[in-house]
Amino acid sequence: MLRDTAWKRVHRSCIVAVLMLMTCVASSALARPQGNVIHGKVRGPSGRNMSQIIVQLETGNGQQINQALTNNEGDFIFTGLTETSYIIVISTPEFNEVNEHVDFVRTVGPDDPGERRTVQITLAPKGEAANIPANRTVAAQSLPKGAREALERAVKYSRENKSAESIAALQEAVKIFPDYFDAHLLLGGEYLKAEKLNDSINEFEQARRINPKDDRVYRGFGQVLMVQKKYALASQVFAEAARLNPADPGPLMMRAGALIEYASALNPASSKEAATERETAFGMAEKSLTQAFELSGKKLATTHLQLARLYEKKGDRAKAADQLELYLKMVPNDKKADSIRAAIKTLRSPSSERKP
Repeated sequence: MLRDTAWKRVHRSCIVAVLMLMTCVASSALARPQGNVIHGKVRGPSGRNMSQIIVQLETGNGQQINQALTNNEGDFIFTGLTETSYIIVISTPEFNEVNEHVDFVRTVGPDDPGERRTVQITLAPKGEAANIPANRTVAAQSLPKGAREALERAVKYSRENKSAESIAALQEAVKIFPDYFDAHLLLGGEYLKAEKLNDSINEFEQARRINPKDDRVYRGFGQVLMVQKKYALASQVFAEAARLNPADPGPLMMRAGALIEYASALNPASSKEAATERETAFGMAEKSLTQAFELSGKKLATTHLQLARLYEKKGDRAKAADQLELYLKMVPNDKKADSIRAAIKTLRSPSSERKP
């Protein structure tokens, strides 16, 4: 069942700790607030934690429902939330106003175990643009020659599909330089390809420790979760990757894929809650795909394939066929064009003519 305890047991500090949960599966579950939860941290321009900042919580349509004051560590928390869409608002005389949207997959009761979302907010002085960190830059990494050469060999082996040799070279690189971010990141990917999931998780965690602001770390964690069929948790992790790299449609596509798998596994006939959750997850997937398409300058043709898959799983065969046709208009020479046209014909045929 996808809605298992791993999906619900989210660490108190941030989404990073959701990932650390994967490395500590033997640890016991901690007591946690009920309902959906938003936990956040507010930092100033220099990175210091900001205390005594008023944080307002609004519904998705802008109605204020609660507020909190950050503590000495800059933390705030809202618990017992039951809906799926909220806005975090911070408005102060010294800093630009912040409006941070937070979405959940499903509605819950105020006393039910729900989901947890984490937001990390950096305030920008008024008159200055908000600072988006260069997530993929690891500062002050002076690499020993041997470590760099080992990584170059690993990349060459990987391109030749020599996974064992690539892993050995990467292990050599991190032995020479334990904080080698790129080596840990690539090693996590190689272990994932080899289906050594625990080793993959450990390497992605090492990469996260060195640079927690690189979206590729969260992509890696999300891919592990997809293999483990923990789709709901994977969607959260891909959402964090999208937040860290808002200019790249890739994490949004990956999140949509996770949400489609999650929704598809729910049986809408089992309960009203399951039907609602399924529809919500499909809606969030559709939103992510639309955002990815817009972000790509409407050039990312594969969004149409994913939308076709989504609509077919929802039972809207006409919309699914429309999306496949849009895909073929963008990629008329696709190698699978004939099979796609056959799929369109099947989707548009009357139900009595379809093969069982």
